[in-house]
Amino acid sequence: MSTPLALLCPEDLASKGINDVKRIARRIAVFGSAAMTLLATAVLPSPHALAQDRLSPAEIGIRFNPDGDPGQCGGRTGDQWAAETHWTDLIRFDTDGRRGGCQLAFGIFDPEGFMQNAGMTYEWRATPFSDPNQCGNQGEHRVPVRSDVRTFGPGIRIDTDDRMGGCELTFALQESGVTVVQLDFQYYADGNAGQCRNALPPGSTRTVMADRGPETIGIDTDSRPGGCTLRLRLRIGPEA
Repeated sequence: MSTPLALLCPEDLASKGINDVKRIARRIAVFGSAAMTLLATAVLPSPHALAQDRLSPAEIGIRFNPDGDPGQCGGRTGDQWAAETHWTDLIRFDTDGRRGGCQLAFGIFDPEGFMQNAGMTYEWRATPFSDPNQCGNQGEHRVPVRSDVRTFGPGIRIDTDDRMGGCELTFALQESGVTVVQLDFQYYADGNAGQCRNALPPGSTRTVMADRGPETIGIDTDSRPGGCTLRLRLRIGPEA
């Protein structure tokens, strides 16, 4: 492609003088910068576009089931899977003095291997001075990232009630390489907010990333009104 300078012969350049030549060069630089910006926009799609263009986007899964009175475990029960950039269906904790509690586990299905250099964990702990029997299978558990089958990590059990204290659920991500993984979650109270520590206003989102550190929510549902609602979204891309 010809440039304005290429269309001028040496005699033209000499007759215009050095100041005119400088002005032309500055215009060429501005044109080139704009062209590079347009090219970068064209070839580097957003993480959302990348997920939509893939033949098999990664998916995040939740397994949520009651092991007693089913009214304590609301929203979507059973197994569910949501493709990246899409929210899971809501699950709801409302355990109290009724029989049993709720079983919860997480998984990631990654058929194209975009998370091969990344990992996710969920840690389940009783709060200080609480009755630990309200928080079954405590510890840090790794979310399985599988490309061949949809599966879940170890189940944790929520059975908070009027006993002392409650439980904490912490999500964390680990990364290496250029892939950026983000876990978004929405967590809010639909009754007494003291049952749902670190809850957000409905519709607000908090994001977990490796360079930001883990995020923790607290569950202490009991005989107070209402419960706690949670949903997740996975995002993967070359940039934040």
